[in-house]
Amino acid sequence: MKQVALLIFALCVASGLQAQFPVNPTADRVLGQGNFTTDTFPTTTRASMAEPSGIAVDPVSGKVFVSIAGQHRILRFASSAAVANGANAEAVIGQTDYTSDTSGIGAASLNRPQGIDVDSAGRLWVADYQNFRVLMFEDAANLPEFGASADLVLGQPDFNTRTGGTNQTTMSGPLGVHADADGRLWVADFSNHRVLRFDAAATLGDGAPATAVLGQPDFDTGTNNTTNLTMSAPAAVLLDPAGRLWVAEVGNHRVLRFDAAGTLANGSPANGVLGQTDFVTNTTGPAPAKIGNPSALVIDRKGTLYLSDNDNHRVVYHRSPATKSNGATPDGVIGQPDLSTVTSGATAQKMKRPYGGLDFDAAGNLWIIDSGNHRALRFPGDFTAAAPTVTGKVPKSVTGGKLSIKGTAADPNGVASIRFRVGKGPFKTAVGTTAWKLSAKLKPGKNTIEIVVVDAFGNDSPAKTVKVKRL
Repeated sequence: MKQVALLIFALCVASGLQAQFPVNPTADRVLGQGNFTTDTFPTTTRASMAEPSGIAVDPVSGKVFVSIAGQHRILRFASSAAVANGANAEAVIGQTDYTSDTSGIGAASLNRPQGIDVDSAGRLWVADYQNFRVLMFEDAANLPEFGASADLVLGQPDFNTRTGGTNQTTMSGPLGVHADADGRLWVADFSNHRVLRFDAAATLGDGAPATAVLGQPDFDTGTNNTTNLTMSAPAAVLLDPAGRLWVAEVGNHRVLRFDAAGTLANGSPANGVLGQTDFVTNTTGPAPAKIGNPSALVIDRKGTLYLSDNDNHRVVYHRSPATKSNGATPDGVIGQPDLSTVTSGATAQKMKRPYGGLDFDAAGNLWIIDSGNHRALRFPGDFTAAAPTVTGKVPKSVTGGKLSIKGTAADPNGVASIRFRVGKGPFKTAVGTTAWKLSAKLKPGKNTIEIVVVDAFGNDSPAKTVKVKRL
């Protein structure tokens, strides 16, 4: 997951907003195709995506970056708040125009780029998969329309070398990148079955050595296995706000958790696993708690972990994932009506092999790479619950010190509770949910009673206000 997700998490703490999704949500924006039902393999144009593989939203400018493996390029789109369905890109990285799609080496070329990330300083980090390297582009939101050159390369000694390897300075098929809030770069080194950590990454020189490795006992080992010490084909990495590293493994069909990851020694064991019930199992299938070839991770404003479940044509999410037992069932799903259905499609609700990226924009919308349909989808977050309804007539004045009010409530996410307060007093909980009743204690004179619905995701509704005078 992404640096932008960390920024979004901080914004949530400040604003109280929470990004949530109803059952079987509907996308409201598509890039790479002109509509939600087209899924053809495209020619190379200013708007097209042949095998998109990663997505990142700049936390400052809001611009959307999409890496496209089949066209050896990255497209940059205008702010996520402004793009329309099938929009044209405003810039391309890795090519000299919008219709070229050749691979290459050098500071301005790419070869099947995969995961990407934009950090809080606006730097774009790119896993340049078949060039066996990671590139960094400064001030990515303002790069020229064509021909931008990278400012840093890791995994190679210079921009013109293309040699894979298994040591402290080389990589073999990097697939995922994540720049965390403390300036560390995490790299999912896919074919070496390991994750590399580079401290103070933006200050390093070309070809600098990695600081630490997970998944292998040392920098010179590159074997795969299925234990709490080893990995098989890691595809995505994410550091959450609490310092836990999450690693999505394609080969083991699981997501590993490493606590206090920034301080771990080489070869340290994982602390938890999702997608499998233990560390030595790597089965897959269309079961609610199983995942197949997970390839992307992101965290929302509430600390909920989202992961792409490629084989099951869906994205699943876990609330408070660090508290869950190994192999726990997800709390929800995007792309399917429920956790038991596994069908692909090209609609505003369906996906086909969403192998690649996930990211949130500043408004809390979730962007998903739908690789099999050659597109990127945006799913709008649900930030509020539906307001309550008061049944019956509430008197304008009463003589007693208490007033009973009844009503109903409904929300697509479900109603968790009804809260109310008198004046500026503390909120209390009413009796019931979809049908509720409260008893408010009134003070002499004018009283204002606020009634709020809280949905199952913790979102608050606008307050229903009732005014009554105690005589």
